[in-house]
Amino acid sequence: MPNPALTQRIRALPESLIALGENNEVLELLSKVGEARSYRDSLGELDGVEQSAVEDYGKEWMARYVYNSNAIEGSTLTLEDTELVLEGEFVPTDSPARYIFAARGVADGMAYVRRFVEEGRDIDTEIIQKIHEVTSLDVQPTLRGRFRPYGYTARILGTRVKTADPLEIHEDIDLLCETARAEGIHPILRAAGFHALFENVHPFADGNGRTGRQLLNMMLMSSGYKPVAIKHDAGRTYGESLEAWQVDGNPLPFVRVLADCVFQEETDVAGLVSDLRAGQELDLSGVNNSGLAR
Repeated sequence: MPNPALTQRIRALPESLIALGENNEVLELLSKVGEARSYRDSLGELDGVEQSAVEDYGKEWMARYVYNSNAIEGSTLTLEDTELVLEGEFVPTDSPARYIFAARGVADGMAYVRRFVEEGRDIDTEIIQKIHEVTSLDVQPTLRGRFRPYGYTARILGTRVKTADPLEIHEDIDLLCETARAEGIHPILRAAGFHALFENVHPFADGNGRTGRQLLNMMLMSSGYKPVAIKHDAGRTYGESLEAWQVDGNPLPFVRVLADCVFQEETDVAGLVSDLRAGQELDLSGVNNSGLAR
């Protein structure tokens, strides 16, 4: 069934995001994130030890990201299993093979995201379809990287969300990509709005959630923020916050979720580097000018 109300919300998204940026609570959230990022930026260039530590953190982050992104979609792989799968050392025999493919797919898709960010690419239909193709390794090959065909409806189970009609998907996605390039919108709000309405469109037969979270991180990284690993939780905070925006027109719950995730990543990376530097200062304080320990 056609969903003209969704197309209209996408068309009005830039204006609504600009208005959202004037909300007092949102201003406070964005200010908090901005301070965390500014502190990370103030740390400047990393030395070899610091860079190595940040790279190790990145590997740990990737495992958390893959685990959580797939757990949101129902994967039964544990975090420990996911870590071993990503290292290529372990294939759990008590989990469906599709969860193994799903884990590899999210990791491979993020590699494409990083490459697109390094190339300075803007999100467009081609990139969206490529990221879906690579990310959704557990999906039938004929459906990877292709929008839902005519007659293929999509439901988001357990929600009141009405997705786009297949005949409207291309128009809706093109409009949504335009919002990703709109000016005068805070990058976090732009990413949040894009993600909420991308999931509302639900352009693919399967793999929309994982693909949407890849695109969310591409937008954050393109604006200089750290990527986030939205947590899977039994209370469905993430899913319910998206539904509040998609159905009730209330963006605040998801903005809170995303801002908190970005703040945490910025703080964790900055804290890792600052702790290393503090430790080096302590070590030096125990050495006299001749280089001998006191």
